[in-house]
Order: sequence, then structure tokens, then C-alpha cells
Amino acid sequence: MDFIGDRESHISVLLKIMDRPIKDSLKYFSDICHLDIKPVNIIKQLTHNSANKKVVLNSDNFGYFLKRGKETDSLKVQIHSQIKNTEILFGQKPDCKTLAKEFDFVVVANGSPETTKEFSAWTEWISGWVVGAIVEDTFNPNELIMWINRKYCKNGYAYLTPYDNKKASISLFLPYVTQEEARYYWTQFWAIEKLEYKIIEEFMLEHYSGYTNPHRINNIYFVGNAGGAVSPFLGFGQLNSITMGVFAAKSIVEGIEYEKLIKSILDKDKALYEIRKAFDGLNNNGYDNVIGILGFPGIKSLAYDTNINVTKYSAKVLSLINKQNSKNKS
Repeated sequence: MDFIGDRESHISVLLKIMDRPIKDSLKYFSDICHLDIKPVNIIKQLTHNSANKKVVLNSDNFGYFLKRGKETDSLKVQIHSQIKNTEILFGQKPDCKTLAKEFDFVVVANGSPETTKEFSAWTEWISGWVVGAIVEDTFNPNELIMWINRKYCKNGYAYLTPYDNKKASISLFLPYVTQEEARYYWTQFWAIEKLEYKIIEEFMLEHYSGYTNPHRINNIYFVGNAGGAVSPFLGFGQLNSITMGVFAAKSIVEGIEYEKLIKSILDKDKALYEIRKAFDGLNNNGYDNVIGILGFPGIKSLAYDTNINVTKYSAKVLSLINKQNSKNKS
């Protein structure tokens, strides 16, 4: 890679419900990470679609849309613009073990578990693919649209995130599939949902989520996806990755144990892995039930308008839905 940013342009999300107990991720970036991050827009509407259900929720602020890519307002370029006195060398293929002999500290933040695997510190939870496209149509710039349907999502989900009212990115997250299977499900998604957006460009990315242990080996730190920052449930990883980078620096400068600094991240991802395992057991009836629950009076306020740690209870709720579905079958 010879540039700052992401190779594939798209819009990512920060959802408050997933970031708890952090109340506002942008304020957290400012207060804890000393980074001023500007979003593309605020998420004010969540549209959930399953095979037979649709629930639309509205709020002043569900979270934020962030631009990913090479543009000056994309997330990584914003972060880079706030880093001082740091030389970046492109076109290098550094060997981590060699660097560890030459420098006091090495931080592995290459967005991949490959180096972590060399140290036998990686346990894979899920692998798969993200298939996506940049599309044109008419959009609500504050609306996040999500779909779950076993016929094309398998154990994943699809989502649409707008740049503005004319352009959006649409992606299908598919764990446990091959690249060829991902292409097939992408075609099925468009056909079943009868999508008619104009495609500007398409992309496909390999996706990993796993558990790193330990996160520091001698003078080598693992952060971001190399440190297991990507959520095993929905595949989110921005907040974790940035936080781990900042905490690795804090550990180096202040001598604080890195594992202690990132413990809350690790605990949350373990809880999300339990949710992932429960979610994997759902069929389309289960998906309908999950979406239907969101439409119950009071559930939206409880889940989205309070600071209750939903991840703590979600795995149990999904397990109950699984059991109910099994009873209905029998």
C-alpha cells in the first residue's frame, strides 16, 4: 500500500448501542484518544428488514456515518492529519522480528492477523468475505438500512450507508463462506430484494475476526485486527482499533500493562462472540422474531435510548428465540 486510507471507498458506521458503555464515540475519540473525528452524518433512522418483517426506528442520534477511502475527509486521512513528527515509509515489507531487534518497541497494526499467526498468538473465530458496491439513487442521508435473510445473508447481514442523498455504499457481510459462495449470495441479495440501484463500482474484501493472546510479546505490540479488534458479531472494529493504538502508545510511554488497558475491549468482544454463536443458530423465523421484538412498545427506548449494555443480555435473548423456534418445529 502506497497511500493513507482505504483502498475501497465506502461508508462505515459507529453505532451507540454497540459502543456501550461509551455514550458518544466521537466525544470518546476527543477526550481519550485526543483525535478530532468529523463524521459524514448522524444516523437518525434505522430500518431493519428480515424475510417477513420490517421495523423503522427514529432518534436524534443512533450513531455516526464515517467515510472510508483516500479522500481528505476519510477516517484514516483525518487521523493522519493530526499526527505530528511521524515519518511514514511506503512500499516496505518489514520483518517484525528483525525490527524488534533494532528498535525499542514495534507496533503491529497492519490490519491482518498474518503476523500474529507467526507468533502463534491468533485464534480464529470467523472468516469470510464482504462484497459491496458504490451505488447511485435517492437516499435519506441519515438512514442506515439493514437486511437479514438466510437465503442470501447466511449468518451475516447486508447494510446500506449513504454518503449523501444521491450516493451510498451497500455491503453484504458473509462469514463462513468461500469467495465463490460470496459472489453467489451477492447476486441472490440483489435479486431477492429487487434492488435497482445504479452500480458505480464493486469491491470484495476478505474478512477475519479472532482472538489474540497475548497482545504483547516482549517489545512487540499487536493492535487493530492484528490484535483481534474486529467484532465477531457485526464485524465492527473502528473504535476498538483506534483505542488499541492509543493504548499501545500509552503503555509504551507510561509503562502501563497493555493487557490491562485493553481489558474492556477484550471482554466486550468475548461477549459479542457468544452473541455470534447464538445468532448463527437462527433461521428466518428467528430473524423475523428478532426484528419483531425491536418494534415492541418500549423495546426501542430500552435498547436505544438508555445506556444499558445490550451485549450483556443479547446472547441469552437469541438463545431463547432459538429454543422457541425448535419447539415450534417439533
